[in-house]
Order: sequence, then C-alpha cells, then structure tokens
Amino acid sequence: MARVETRSRPIEAEENTGEEHLDDWFARRLESQGIPARLGAPSTARILAVAGLALALLAFLWALSSVGSSHSTTSVTTLPATTAPNNAGNNGGGGGGGNGGAKHGTVAWNAVTVDVLNGFGGSGAAASNAAVLRAAGWTVGTTGNASGITKTEVVYLPGHEAQAKAVSKKLGLGQPVPIAQATGVPSDATSGVAIVLGSDQLTNTNVH
Repeated sequence: MARVETRSRPIEAEENTGEEHLDDWFARRLESQGIPARLGAPSTARILAVAGLALALLAFLWALSSVGSSHSTTSVTTLPATTAPNNAGNNGGGGGGGNGGAKHGTVAWNAVTVDVLNGFGGSGAAASNAAVLRAAGWTVGTTGNASGITKTEVVYLPGHEAQAKAVSKKLGLGQPVPIAQATGVPSDATSGVAIVLGSDQLTNTNVH
C-alpha cells in the first residue's frame, strides 16, 4: 500500500506568497494613481504636537471665559443724586405772599422800589412825599390815590412781604399789611410795595 504524504506547509507558503503578490500589485496600482498605498503609523512627535495644540486651545478658551465672567460680575457703583439748591424766592418773588426773601437774607430798604399813595386826600401829598423819599435815597415808582387811610402804613402784594418789612422797619411804621386786607387801597394801586399816606404822612418817620 502506497504512503500518501501531505504537503500542507508548502501549500500554505504558496498561498501566502500569492497574497503578498496581490498586495504588491494593489499597492502599485494605487501608487500609479498618485494614492499612497499605505499610511504610515503616526509618529510620537506628531501625537505630542496634536496633544499640545489641543491643550493650548483649551487654555485659550478658559482664559476667554474667565475674562467674560470678571466683566459680568463687576459691580456698578451708583453715586448719590445731588439735589440742586432751591433758589426760589431769593428776591421775595413768587406769588402767595411768601417770605422767601426774609428766609435767605435781609432785604435792603434802598433796593426796594416803593409806590406812594395818597390815602387821606391831602392836596399833592403823594407827590411831595415822593420827592422827600427820593432826596433821602429811596427808589420811588409811581404815585397814586387810595381812600379811608388815617395813619400811614406800608402795604404789599403777595410775594413782596420781605421787601415790605424792610421798608416798614426803616420808616418805623410797624407791621406791613397785605393789600387784600388794606381797606380803601385798590389791588392794582402798586406793583409790589406801597407807602399809603395817612394824615400824619412821613413827618414822624425815619426817612433818612
């Protein structure tokens, strides 16, 4: 009986050789088309470079987020609002009979324009007394007439009380009277402060 020997290893070698020839043929075909047949394994230097780039990018993004958060958390200091000084009534103006001028300083008598009214009916009394006042340094406005006044007094329109007090104090005539309470004195007889002459006129007053 003949002995049959198997040739497994040579056959395997031939098959491997065929596969290698096929790989070489395929590689040559790829190279002829300008395509690399095999991609080389990435080097350690390239891996380190990519890792370093990734770390640098992460650090940059972290820095941007830190700057943004610091700006968003910055507190804004609100300065207290300043209140503008209230200058109303410095000159005794503003209706309603306010005392603005008296609150912000003494009004000078010679800075007040006074009107002179003849309140007792004496002939030429308003004009003659106005001349006396001008000679003493007073600023005299207009002259006119009133009625029913027995004693010389100072009257004033609303908003002119401070000026009226300065005039009345200088002349020694006592408390000035609001024009609405002055009997016989028309409301349009003065533009602010008026000296209404009684029969005593200004003979007993401190004109100078």
